[in-house]
Amino acid sequence: MDKIAVIKLCSNGIELTLAKYTQEGHYVIFRQINEPLKLAEVYNEEDSLLTIANTKECIEILKMYRVICDVNKVTSIISVASSAVKSLKNYRSFVDEVYTVCGLKMRAMTQEDELSALYSGIINSIDIPKGLVVHISGDSVSLLQYNRRSVINSAVIPFGTYAIAKTLEEETVTSVACEKMVRKFREEIDRIDWLNSVEGDFGLIGYGNVCEDTALLSRKLRKYPMDINHNYMMSAEQLGDVYKLISSLEVNKNKKIKGTSMDRSDLLASGICMLKALQERVNLPNITISSKGMTEGLLNGTIVPSSADRPADMLGLSLETNHIFYDDEDSNSTQVAHLAVVLFRQLKVLHKLQRNYTKVVRIAANMHDSGQRIKFFDHERNSFDIILNSDIMGASHRELALAAFASANQATMDFNLAEWIRYKDIMQEEDLDAVKKIALIVRMAEALDRTHRNVVQDVSCDILGDSVIMKTISTMPADEEIRETQKSVPDFKKVFGKALEVL
Repeated sequence: MDKIAVIKLCSNGIELTLAKYTQEGHYVIFRQINEPLKLAEVYNEEDSLLTIANTKECIEILKMYRVICDVNKVTSIISVASSAVKSLKNYRSFVDEVYTVCGLKMRAMTQEDELSALYSGIINSIDIPKGLVVHISGDSVSLLQYNRRSVINSAVIPFGTYAIAKTLEEETVTSVACEKMVRKFREEIDRIDWLNSVEGDFGLIGYGNVCEDTALLSRKLRKYPMDINHNYMMSAEQLGDVYKLISSLEVNKNKKIKGTSMDRSDLLASGICMLKALQERVNLPNITISSKGMTEGLLNGTIVPSSADRPADMLGLSLETNHIFYDDEDSNSTQVAHLAVVLFRQLKVLHKLQRNYTKVVRIAANMHDSGQRIKFFDHERNSFDIILNSDIMGASHRELALAAFASANQATMDFNLAEWIRYKDIMQEEDLDAVKKIALIVRMAEALDRTHRNVVQDVSCDILGDSVIMKTISTMPADEEIRETQKSVPDFKKVFGKALEVL
């Protein structure tokens, strides 16, 4: 297992990302540092130069990053600068100094490189087949339309939050300034004709600090139960609520909104106005937030050169990555997941759950023993937080929460309704009943691999009038597996209303 680093110099700072990866293309990020800079403030000046002070600050940060890479025994370093940084007149001399002092070969990305990396990072982490991606930064706004893993259209607007935020210097009343910023950006994007082809079946995906901070404010307003940005879905109405909030505040370059990542509230306000203008332009009902983007795209391009052709099963790939990096070598999670899906299909007539609950079954079963990473005793309960915070791709927040409840309650079937009520706003009416059924299925799947020997390869269920006969198909006698599965007979009767016999 090797380690790789990505150093990214952008308009608002320098970011270091460290990741572990396998030769098969699986990777996990284990450390990330972002040192803020204010480079974007010089882009619109006539003589765009990186000052001596800025150069010195950049070099000191990069020297520290290089030390961190060496201490962590990083074998490969990707060093890039955004296309906007390249526009600085003394960029070449700066790059030469970085190489001389830090030993880092910094490559300037073109706008095409940035869009490609952004697309790769999002398409391999968000399960939306047709989408419009927006990345709002200090110096530009990137738009990218794709359909079925193919880019259709793209555009880069050569100004960002810094330029739009100047309206706040001209207009002291925040609400009036916000209206002007929305109109100004709307006028700009109205010139992009291909946005007319973004129809109702497309998903709007937001990436970057502006979008993540907007999501954070939205979650606070909603009292959302999960503190997760990636794959958070925000309706147009909820975006409007954030816009109303920001319009009512006193924002300027010297104030920061508590809890947000952006140091300047005026830049966040201008970014939210731009996001609102875009949503109104394309008239899509929801915005999905992605915390994965350019950095992950750069990692994909290096670790998995054919990442565009990755398997369509995003969830399966994510669960496999989780298993490789975090599970004990004796874990039987893969076999339990296989048996759980088999049982889910075999018992379809009984549970009557829709096919989309298969994702919940797969997550709960694959992560059934993840709580042992903390401790063995009561590990089912520990699995709840681990599932919610394991960066699992290809599943919605609701599906992750359902899987967490199913895995946490598989042993006792004792559901904490007070905890469930916290999540009621993202759940559907039938979900509580579904979780009880899935929890029992996961428990029986674990029992069918009691000895961790993969003895039971398959299961066949005969559903009769008032009973179910479960026949195990095994490679050798499975007495212990059958005995353990039979312990679930009383709960099977409660949940499914039928007697169970295991053969």
